[in-house]
Amino acid sequence: MTLRVVPELYCFDMSISKSYFIDVLGFSVKYERPEEDFAYLTCEGVDLMLEGLKGNSRKWTSGRLDFPLGRGINFQWDVTDIEALYGNVRARAADSIYLAMESKEYQCGHAVITQKQFIVQTPDGYLFRFCQDVD
Repeated sequence: MTLRVVPELYCFDMSISKSYFIDVLGFSVKYERPEEDFAYLTCEGVDLMLEGLKGNSRKWTSGRLDFPLGRGINFQWDVTDIEALYGNVRARAADSIYLAMESKEYQCGHAVITQKQFIVQTPDGYLFRFCQDVD
């Protein structure tokens, strides 16, 4: 059995959110349903769905949707060129940087690994932590 996670993130303004994911983080549109204010995005094997709160579709919510959305969760993404991604974020949306680039050591079983990492907060308030192992 193969399991795969594809998060679906609600958005206050689809055009702003979609632009952030495409122009700043490098995603592309796999397909859209404009009448539902829905977009399926992909980037290097990572897929996610964006859905506007004002769209004409079913909504599965468990509470009020106030800013910041996604409270209590952050998404970690392993990337292959963190410097390029960080440079793009700094150039296009520096105000979205929640945690500036840093190197951090983590205990992983019997080994200690070092990662470069930074965190962005999307226009809807979701936290994404981008990481790359350092040799």
